Amino acid sequence: MTPASRYLLLLVWPFILGGCPLSDSDDDQVLQSGLQQMQSNGVMREYYLQLPSDYYFDDVLSPIALGDPRPPLLIAFHGYTGSLDNFVGPNRFYDLIDRVGDEAIMVFPNALFDGNGDRNWNTSSDPGFFLDLLAELDRRGLDYNPNKIFITGHSNGAGLVHQLACSFGDIIRAAAPVAGNLINNDCVGSVAIMMTQGNNDPLVDISLVHQAEQYWALYNGWDVGLTTPSAITPCIDYSMPGELNSDYPVLWCEHSQFHDWPDFASDAIWQFFSSLREVEPTPDFPDGGGNARATPPSDTTVTFRVQLPDTINRPLTGAVTLRPLDFINNPTCSIPTMFLNTNFSLDGVAAPGQVSGEITVPISYPLIPIIYSVPSDWAFSLTIYVEGGSRPIPAPGVDHDALVPVTITDKFAPLVIDDLIAVVPVVPLCG
Repeated sequence: MTPASRYLLLLVWPFILGGCPLSDSDDDQVLQSGLQQMQSNGVMREYYLQLPSDYYFDDVLSPIALGDPRPPLLIAFHGYTGSLDNFVGPNRFYDLIDRVGDEAIMVFPNALFDGNGDRNWNTSSDPGFFLDLLAELDRRGLDYNPNKIFITGHSNGAGLVHQLACSFGDIIRAAAPVAGNLINNDCVGSVAIMMTQGNNDPLVDISLVHQAEQYWALYNGWDVGLTTPSAITPCIDYSMPGELNSDYPVLWCEHSQFHDWPDFASDAIWQFFSSLREVEPTPDFPDGGGNARATPPSDTTVTFRVQLPDTINRPLTGAVTLRPLDFINNPTCSIPTMFLNTNFSLDGVAAPGQVSGEITVPISYPLIPIIYSVPSDWAFSLTIYVEGGSRPIPAPGVDHDALVPVTITDKFAPLVIDDLIAVVPVVPLCG
């Protein structure tokens, strides 16, 4: 659409509204900043829209209609148990909206409640909500730059940001997760990445997020361990100026402010997003990168049998992870130390109340940094995600899990668990 046609459309818009009665929904009204509602997958969802103060002149004419560049679109996801009020409320926890100001259109969605009554981003269903949200904004006439769709999020929201960047690299220009981890390794497209992580985070161990750092560096075509200081403090940069894939940098920003959204994060994130050149989204990998380069072959396998209770919903997928051995008797609100395999099918392996046959799953241990030695003792965690549950944080009382002690004798030796693993409903540890 040309600037002149946009001008004409906005000029006649009030007369169109004057000739047609509005529905009970806000969907037919001119978009304004504030709380919005939409349907996604048959469920009512909420998001807060923050328009630049000069997006409209007198609620009719906009700088966009008069030929100014379309602003970026920035979508930010709150953490587990939080809400969009953490971004926009009077006592907001994140200062992102204050830093960005009028430089972007901002959208702050709400997660749905899980079985424990806490808002929890679900990496199985919320990617669909993300696409529905973009479609809703487009349908309602939001005029943003489609080559500058940026996403950021904290904690559980950062995990979703990793997932969205991986799944929709052909839509998203850049992503900036804070205190969250990537659990997928089958990505598409090309996305610039900035990861912010505390080196003393009690909930998300930095060693775990180093695996995501390695993955994104390799996926985007860079070399692990080869970095330069970034112009954005306190980050380091894997990208090298002048390279063909320099539009897709990977930044690592380490700090000592625990699991917090650190005090530099909002400024650093917006500096990062603003520094990127405008390029059209592509389904192609960055030059020299891709999944094959970023994902080494599996180290070995784990074999086990599982007992399903009578009341379990239909099992869909599973995850196997390692935690410190004392976690069995002293569970805490934290994520696992090592993810061995986070997404394997369990559909049809056993019915409720039955014992499965032997299940063999490929697993991989972290490459960098070395966070375990052999032999060493661990708590082996099996999580079963069921129909009606949530990922990556399992829904309390709906999804199921179990812990058993194991000894790792060799990184490449098959791990065989002889004892039957009896899973039980997940008990909430956080919130």
